[in-house]
Amino acid sequence: MFLFTLVHGLPSWLATHENHSCLSISLAPQLQNQPFDCCISLLHDPLLSFALPNRYQLIDFGNGRKLESLAGRLVDRPCPAAEHVAPRIPDAWQDADSRFDLDSRSWHHRTPWPDDIRIHVGDEDDATSDLHSCDVQSDLKPGIEALCLPVEPTPFGHIGVFPEQAENWRWLTQTAPPSDTPARGNQRQALNLFAYTGASTMAMASSGMHVAHVDAAKPNVESAKRVAVINELQTAPIRYLVDDAVAFVQRELRRGNRYHTIVLDPPAYGHGPGKKRSTKTTEKRPAKQAQAWRIQRDLPLLLNNCFDLLTGRSFRLLVTGHSAEMDEADVTKFIKKNLLGRRIGRLQPQFETGRMSLTDAAERNLDAGFFVRCWLNADS
Repeated sequence: MFLFTLVHGLPSWLATHENHSCLSISLAPQLQNQPFDCCISLLHDPLLSFALPNRYQLIDFGNGRKLESLAGRLVDRPCPAAEHVAPRIPDAWQDADSRFDLDSRSWHHRTPWPDDIRIHVGDEDDATSDLHSCDVQSDLKPGIEALCLPVEPTPFGHIGVFPEQAENWRWLTQTAPPSDTPARGNQRQALNLFAYTGASTMAMASSGMHVAHVDAAKPNVESAKRVAVINELQTAPIRYLVDDAVAFVQRELRRGNRYHTIVLDPPAYGHGPGKKRSTKTTEKRPAKQAQAWRIQRDLPLLLNNCFDLLTGRSFRLLVTGHSAEMDEADVTKFIKKNLLGRRIGRLQPQFETGRMSLTDAAERNLDAGFFVRCWLNADS
């Protein structure tokens, strides 16, 4: 049997085990006032069974916030999906090292933020199962190419990475064209739009894809370059582009470029990098991007243009989002209506859709947006 000891003061609550015939449980103060069934679920949860100093862990959520462990550092920050639900371990929140205040839009650190915090995603132990839960059955092999992702507080309350995307990173890695696929026909070309700090870019580059990394914010692109260095991908064929996603896609269409894989993670709303100069083009592909992005209004047009960028009869398309205005059903319906019949004849693309989520220490799932995966491999 195992000897579990939950030690107060450790963000991940260290647990040790020995080969004894009895089960000894010592509850930390955070758990002493919790219902018995909650304590049992916490004891059996892998996040609390072992200290994970270089992992991401969702500890608790509620009252519009979430409590996370970033390589052992406890962080308390806003989370709209956690509204109208109560935390399960309220005492644990008192130990937060950093807290983002939504009213003042500023971070407050109980202890200085370390210069170099990194979380590891995917290795021989298949650590991605600690990060996420997706409501879709997958035939993918366990484990993904390991990624090392730096985390740091941003002015918007983010941490520089979205751990709920871990299953999508695995999908991008394991469904990539074989390494011996000829470069002709653009079968190794990938486009990452709204690419942020580049975890999806690194997942694709690590599987041999040539990636165009596009984000409107220069700090995000610079961060992606640092992530590449950390993961020894500084010489990988990645183009880093500070650009508006809509405008970039329009130019790629005019250039005649095509991509086997296109990844989009658009915000619900946002602003481009600046005013675009106008050029003559068709109504379908307006040359001037509106300053304010609205996903419900602008994503359909962008997707239509992306369909024209996809290569022939073998491609992958990944769309994720966190908007209340559109969900996986809306995106899937649009893709099926507008993609079918474009150079693929009677072939039917395959789809996987669902909700991304993170699992906390009490085994509750926190919704983290939708995903839609669409692919066709007619050449295999």
